[in-house]
Amino acid sequence: MIDRALIAELRDHADRENAGRELAATPVEGLSVMRRRAPTPVEPVVYEPVLCLVMEGVKEVWHGERPLRFAAGQSSVISFHLPTQARILEAPYTSLGLRIDPPLLHEIAAEIDGADEGAVGPVISTGEADEAVLGAMARLFRLKNTPAAIPQLAPLIKRELHYWLLNSCHGPALRELARPASHAARIARATAEIRRTYDAQLRVPELARGAGMSETTFHAQFKALTGTTPLQFQKKMRLMEARRLIEAGGQGVSQAAFAVGYESPTQFSREFSRMFGCAPSRFKPEAASA
Repeated sequence: MIDRALIAELRDHADRENAGRELAATPVEGLSVMRRRAPTPVEPVVYEPVLCLVMEGVKEVWHGERPLRFAAGQSSVISFHLPTQARILEAPYTSLGLRIDPPLLHEIAAEIDGADEGAVGPVISTGEADEAVLGAMARLFRLKNTPAAIPQLAPLIKRELHYWLLNSCHGPALRELARPASHAARIARATAEIRRTYDAQLRVPELARGAGMSETTFHAQFKALTGTTPLQFQKKMRLMEARRLIEAGGQGVSQAAFAVGYESPTQFSREFSRMFGCAPSRFKPEAASA
């Protein structure tokens, strides 16, 4: 099941791209490599809809209060935009991730006969990686060796992968997401909207109307699927973006607070410290190197 040659290629690519906290991009759009050489503490992280193929090591990701483990030889799918927590439990850890394309998912799901519209899967699902998925992901990654072939072949392999995923253990969640009128699809669109406009005032009634739900139903479905409330979801998005701005060195603490939508730097610092365990000033480049 585990392709040792592929692991070596992934490690080499990640090392050349200086992969650390950030993912190592590839020439194939939406495809990236993550490599960590040692276990990590629990850290906030923001996921987008993604397929993750774990090649070695063990990662733990939280859905609400529940931790889920992804181990070598497994594939995992996160079907929503999701601010959560994660850590590397066993290292070295190497994984290959592909961003999921919702329109492509919808197109293929509509063409598959016998789709079970009553099945609802988890927002975060994991299982043994199918040989078909392993093979297609390896072929997609190895296109980096023939850049001229990427525009022609990458779309075909991505389509193949979405087909295999819809027919895998991840199928129930992805089929539900592909149905535009399902609760999952409606909440997924709401999470994408919150992520896109995280710095604006959160208007839950408008989100609920856009989802075609009452506020009560919207809140219940949102928390059931994402493990958090709309307000907490936005707060996590804001604080994660603020941390990125501060670490990049382009903005001070107050500037970052205002940039992500806070009106009070004091409130921002308090909530930032609660989420990350230290003051935002600790993430300034000069503080990190001190």
